Amino acid sequence: MKYKSISLNGTDNYQYSLVKYEDKYKYILDSIEGIDTNLIDSVMACPVIYSINSDHQAYMIVKGDDIGVGATYIGTSTDEKDLEVKLQLDESKFANETEMYMLINQLVDSLGLYCYERKNICIELLNKIDLSKYNCLKYNREYLLPNIFTYVCSNNKYNKTIPLLLKEIKSCEDTLVSWKQTWWQEIQHRTSDDFHLLFDNDYIEKSDEMFSKASSFSLVDYTQDRNVTFDIDGNVSFSKKIKKNDSMCEFTYNVRKDGFNVNTFGFLLEDDQTRSKIITLNEELIKSKEKGTKKIIYKSDIVDKSSIYLEVRLDDNDDIDKCYIDFRTHRNNGKINGMYLIRINNRDKNFSFSYRSRKGDIYKYIDNIYYDDERLSTDTLKNRIEFFVDVINKCYRNGRGAISSDIDIRDLVNTRKIEKDVINFIKQIKSEIPLPYLQEQIDKFILEYSKSKNGDKVKKLQ
Repeated sequence: MKYKSISLNGTDNYQYSLVKYEDKYKYILDSIEGIDTNLIDSVMACPVIYSINSDHQAYMIVKGDDIGVGATYIGTSTDEKDLEVKLQLDESKFANETEMYMLINQLVDSLGLYCYERKNICIELLNKIDLSKYNCLKYNREYLLPNIFTYVCSNNKYNKTIPLLLKEIKSCEDTLVSWKQTWWQEIQHRTSDDFHLLFDNDYIEKSDEMFSKASSFSLVDYTQDRNVTFDIDGNVSFSKKIKKNDSMCEFTYNVRKDGFNVNTFGFLLEDDQTRSKIITLNEELIKSKEKGTKKIIYKSDIVDKSSIYLEVRLDDNDDIDKCYIDFRTHRNNGKINGMYLIRINNRDKNFSFSYRSRKGDIYKYIDNIYYDDERLSTDTLKNRIEFFVDVINKCYRNGRGAISSDIDIRDLVNTRKIEKDVINFIKQIKSEIPLPYLQEQIDKFILEYSKSKNGDKVKKLQ
């Protein structure tokens, strides 16, 4: 980070700052008690010796406007991979050790973000406070000498995230320029404090240090109803208005993770490293990337106090492995009154039929009976469900139909149509996306999921 005064992030009760020494702040330095003399000398000398771009920096730690509470020296390791911090607090300025720990933790978190390019933060703490006692996972204590409190804190979160985020922003801007598009920049700051007395530039313009004070950064193209937002945790959202049906489409992803989500009119897609999940109004289609198996869930609307819940599991050849069907009856308030349960194990050719009351009592009518139905498939399952509805209604003890024959089950297991609609939509809008990592994730999804022939032409989505 630049060698300049800057506030710490994450302030709850007090505003703490790192203040670069000037003669006008001598009264603050003089008020700090019990600090190592070499550390005090560094605070005074570093602003004279080192430039604003130097990795060697020393600061007073200031609470509020002018209450000095400690001092710190910051530098890089010999290989420049780690940030080395020497730190001491004025213990007389704190009510207890916990309050001191909270400030140290806030300082470490802020430095990790400000100096995001550093792999670890190595702390030499001159106060006898065991940070590992408060968080042993975060603060790894190194026992170099008995009375020296030295810790190594991984900066993996920011070290990995911020460079990828800045790279994605730069590529997005370059793409928009190549498209001859105009856009507006919007920065959402993490804090709204108005404490500027000790800051050279607390609210940083877009640069490598942008996220030290910004929680998010947006590129907005009002002419195309297009918006891209990047946040500090690596989350990116891309939204665009679809003129064809006057609806919004939003893609979300994280620059450190595989996969992406799409939320638009007609479906929601959740894609990650292990599985893809497509959600429509009544269906859910979940595909395992490792095994190639699928699970289809269908929930019908309530019609005449009855509904259907269906779960079908397909093997890697899209053949039915197992099928669970719940024919539900409902009370006037919509709550489930009872369920007829059909369990089909197509692989082992077993079939069960039972009834579960609203109290949870189960009555088994057929239990693990062998059957052989070579015709049971996703294409014939709709007919089988209609058959079961007819059987249940005929067997209903008082003669009244328990399951409405008017329930719309449609082509509820037509996975190819669901997949094709989603893939076609994504293919159409892909050319409108100025984000390289999202483009890469979309290509992976299409390669994994696409059933269409090579060379199919896709019209541009308007």
